[in-house]
Amino acid sequence: MNHFLKTGTFLIALIPLLYYPDKVLAEPIPVFVSIVPQKYFVELIGGEQVKVEVMVKSGESPATFNPNPKKMSLLSQAKLYFSIGVPFETIWIDRIRTIHPNLQIFPLHEKVRTVHEHDSHHPHDTGDPHIWTSPTKVKVIAQKIKDTLTHAKPEKEKYFEANLHAFFNDLNMLDKDIRAILARSDNRRFMVFHPAWSYFAEDYDLEQIAIEREGKEPGARTLQRTIEEGKRLGIKVIFVQKQFSLSIAENIAKMIGATVREMDPLAEDYLKNMRRTATAISGALK
Repeated sequence: MNHFLKTGTFLIALIPLLYYPDKVLAEPIPVFVSIVPQKYFVELIGGEQVKVEVMVKSGESPATFNPNPKKMSLLSQAKLYFSIGVPFETIWIDRIRTIHPNLQIFPLHEKVRTVHEHDSHHPHDTGDPHIWTSPTKVKVIAQKIKDTLTHAKPEKEKYFEANLHAFFNDLNMLDKDIRAILARSDNRRFMVFHPAWSYFAEDYDLEQIAIEREGKEPGARTLQRTIEEGKRLGIKVIFVQKQFSLSIAENIAKMIGATVREMDPLAEDYLKNMRRTATAISGALK
């Protein structure tokens, strides 16, 4: 009896393929990503061939995020998951793999991250996961996305390849524009609350001075040292993320005569946001 039931279920599942093969093949690939910038990359390369859901929505922090039951349920409909090395994945990727064993998980950060965090306080830290702030590294990420989508839909290889090529052209132009923007100043330092711009700083020979370290707010001594350094360097702007508290940055800004300005590495429109970031830093470098 069970044999006939299984056979019947299999035949029912085949009906769409037998009668509507083009429609089934035309269905977009259901994809999940960890953060909003990844959604931007996958949609640029995948076009109408992908349907992308994001784990950490805009305004949420990947450092403190916990997926709700609705999000975990949505994952059951996905075919691919692109991870990128943000903090919540440390715990949740293994859980997701256990709950959804058929979900194919592809880490975009493997063989991309290197030794980082070039800030004057903690030059030996390696904790910055924000690899996408480097346009150079985004090229590597984009290639991985294209290869994965091609494996899922080999008949669309040329389509994905053309989209990747167009994105590479955009990234080349972005890099050129950022260098031109930053060339307006000889100063190469900028101060941030959360050290999210290590990869950007490395790409463009900048020095990121971070107030926070390893997700911990500074103690009294570190705070005093930061204030003294800010005054010595003539820091006029402290950059913050909306995902973090502003109070400490605001207090330091008052002490050194600076202003606080938002700069979000998790914004969706990557190309526009990176140009805006370069312009903001360039203004602070004057």
